[in-house]
Amino acid sequence: MAQALASDKAVRPTDVRVQRLWVVRTERLSSSFVRVTIGSNEADFEFASVGYDQWLRLFLPVDATAPLALPHGDCEGWYSRLLAMPDHTRPLVRNYTVRDARQSELGWEIDIDFVVHRSATTGLIEGVGANWALNAQPGSPLGMLDQGRIFAPEDATGSVVIVADESGLPGVEGILRSLAPGANATLLLEVPHGDDVRALSSNATIDVEWIIRSDSPTHAHALAGTAALERLDALTLDPTGYVYAVGEASFVLAARKRAQHAGLPKGAIDFCAYWRPERRSLRRRAA
Repeated sequence: MAQALASDKAVRPTDVRVQRLWVVRTERLSSSFVRVTIGSNEADFEFASVGYDQWLRLFLPVDATAPLALPHGDCEGWYSRLLAMPDHTRPLVRNYTVRDARQSELGWEIDIDFVVHRSATTGLIEGVGANWALNAQPGSPLGMLDQGRIFAPEDATGSVVIVADESGLPGVEGILRSLAPGANATLLLEVPHGDDVRALSSNATIDVEWIIRSDSPTHAHALAGTAALERLDALTLDPTGYVYAVGEASFVLAARKRAQHAGLPKGAIDFCAYWRPERRSLRRRAA
């Protein structure tokens, strides 16, 4: 039986549908991140920001020169409708967390941070999403389907531990903004380069350790999450607490195993594998 790559108690949205949006603006944040702000001022556009690690399915054009076709309709059956589309018009689907969302007089704006990674062998940008983000222009169309959130520490009574590689960082920012005053969280955040470190804000009390791969000869070319996992090993986990791990698949599954060995029950561990080394496109799985 295949091993699950995400926890099975996701908080799902209700009454959502595939919707069309447009790029509002883009911004290169650092060596490893580009931010694309998407939005819509259409009267029938609907979006409910739930905070935390809210994630979306993005429908990207299969051909930048052709009109964007979408599997319009509600959440039920979207994948069957997608498969029924002709190959030359079927959009590419990739899954990303919401870094931030806000509503203004002009409508909704949603920030999505894309990880930019170059192949060690070819030097080319890897991943459909990253290549699209780097070439996106204001007015570029895309589709969206809200999928809810995974982070759910409601039953935990102790401290929160969050461990993530760069692919999990945008969702971690959403989590920190959503934590209530009085909460305590320890964060182990691994990124490729020093300029990927960013200021983090939260109403909770947070203890953040940034782990920069390029600063360490041992980890500079190691698989993402390796160094963060070593730091997790050095922590004494609270068996009444909550652990949330996101990033590369093997790292996330190893972090979950360590939390289990520390005595945390299944319901106090949430995790999601966003990518695998042989296929770096980000992914989500909501069980």
